[in-house]
Amino acid sequence: MTQINARLSANGEAQITGSNGRTWNTSYADLEAARQSVQETAAATAAAIDSPVQLVISDPAGEQRMLVFASGEAEVDGAHAAAAAEPAPMAAPAHVGTPAQAARPGGAAAEPARPAAPPSSFAPAEGEARPGSAHAAFDGAEPPLRRRRPTAADFAASRPSASQSPAQEGWQGAVNGLSGGALRLSPGAHEVERREWRASAQRGLAGHKTVVFVNLKGGASKTTSCYLAAATLGRVRGGNVLAWDNNENKGTLGDRAMAASHDHTAIDLLANVERFASPSNAHELVNYVRPQGENKFHVLASQNQAGDKEVIDGAAFVQLHSVLRQFYHLALVDTGNASTAGTWQAAVEIADEIVLVAMNKEDSSKTLAATVDTLVEMGFADKLARGVLLVTQPPVPSKNRKTRVAANEERLNRIREHFGHYVRQIVIAPYDEALDDGADIIFENLSPSTQEAYLEATAAIVDGL
Repeated sequence: MTQINARLSANGEAQITGSNGRTWNTSYADLEAARQSVQETAAATAAAIDSPVQLVISDPAGEQRMLVFASGEAEVDGAHAAAAAEPAPMAAPAHVGTPAQAARPGGAAAEPARPAAPPSSFAPAEGEARPGSAHAAFDGAEPPLRRRRPTAADFAASRPSASQSPAQEGWQGAVNGLSGGALRLSPGAHEVERREWRASAQRGLAGHKTVVFVNLKGGASKTTSCYLAAATLGRVRGGNVLAWDNNENKGTLGDRAMAASHDHTAIDLLANVERFASPSNAHELVNYVRPQGENKFHVLASQNQAGDKEVIDGAAFVQLHSVLRQFYHLALVDTGNASTAGTWQAAVEIADEIVLVAMNKEDSSKTLAATVDTLVEMGFADKLARGVLLVTQPPVPSKNRKTRVAANEERLNRIREHFGHYVRQIVIAPYDEALDDGADIIFENLSPSTQEAYLEATAAIVDGL
């Protein structure tokens, strides 16, 4: 059975471990909010797999185990409760009909429940003896109720995990290749991790999702990060991905993308947006977006005239978004540098997930900290808790190299410590000379370590969705 483990602290800090062993940290307003959110997460997981989820909550008051169903109903684990509680003859097993009726996780007792018939999923089959009847064994204590009959989904879930296919990377992959297929060595730990990242990036999503990349400082690598995340998703996941430059004035995403047969931007699409109220005109979108070849995604460039006034405001962004979500499963939005801009505010409001972006530099990380404060004040702490921080390392000059490396590492530790309280995961991307001149971004020119960092980052982004 799928199991979720949650360790909760008195101040609402939470460490949650899924059935795949992956752990993430987040925080809530208080312990009660953490308990409620964890149970909602378990219910959503149960709905996704069409099977109950065992939830184990450990907090300052103790440990509680329960079964959580897709409906949100929870049922205290009777076996665990019996082992931990004082025996009580003739006591009916605890059952929780709804979350409001549940015994509070952590040991706070619920009001005594009135005697009720057992839930239908525990009822004996027709013709079988009911507990306490003349045909049932009875030794002075009420016999246990029948376990829920397993469903087809339970049977499918009981299948052993598929074994890993032979290694294709590392020394194991080299040996397999040289043997001409005679040897089938298993992949090493690093290749297994890369496969897990790919599987996460390819995971199905329920409807359209929008992700915004934010830092109120220019030159923080927002545009580069947005482009490379979209390119990685396009290559690993497939099409229907849009990278959208939502700068309130003139952005540079269009400048760094592959050119198209036109120079149209978001302002041109806005002027003709009514044509796309009907999906039947989807083929005309190619006149406004820029396909990115082997990267298998599209770019929507911002207006190409800089100025001191918004050309597209928040209402226009919402109008464009309501149309584009019909045609793209994922939209990655590159934001501008002004939290007062309507476009910036509309983007973070609409976003399903926020990706924080920074260079490992003092000014970039300091401005990002101020950006986070702004987002929290706007009420987006929960979105941040689902989000990711992507940090790009700066170049290290040969002069005083040892000192600079040490300074960068010290700052990176500070960044991890500070932002780890806000986001679910932090990913570090190395410095890459191929991105240094600000020219067109060519994915094939990136170092393997950069490509791998963005694979990890996109896996983390999709996990948050």
